[in-house]
Amino acid sequence: MVIKLQQELTINSYKTIDGRGANVHIAYGVGLTIQFVQHVITHNLHIHDIQPSSGGNIRDSEDHWGIRTRSDGDGVSIFGSSNVWVDHLSMFNCVDGLIDAISGSIAITISNCHLTRHNDNGSRLNPKMSDS
Repeated sequence: MVIKLQQELTINSYKTIDGRGANVHIAYGVGLTIQFVQHVITHNLHIHDIQPSSGGNIRDSEDHWGIRTRSDGDGVSIFGSSNVWVDHLSMFNCVDGLIDAISGSIAITISNCHLTRHNDNGSRLNPKMSDS
């Protein structure tokens, strides 16, 4: 099954996205957004060929719709969230990066993932690191 998202899939708290027992690809569109939530699990997905999106009117909770700005092309974007488990993902070819965990995100576990063909390894954050 290939899921092509036109806009970011914004995940709420206490959710699990579980691809076990299926061959689920999120591809050729935009990725997953985990923003200001807690207790989220993503498991056994293939996320690849993710592109930026134009944003738009997105529902981010049961009772709130809001305008989102353009997404940057991350496969999984974790922003200001806690207790997030990213497990058994296969990820490649995302325009900006494969996984971003930023803006005070804590208790993030990334385990047993296969991450290939990406262009951002974080070495620019530490001037003592080199590519050689």
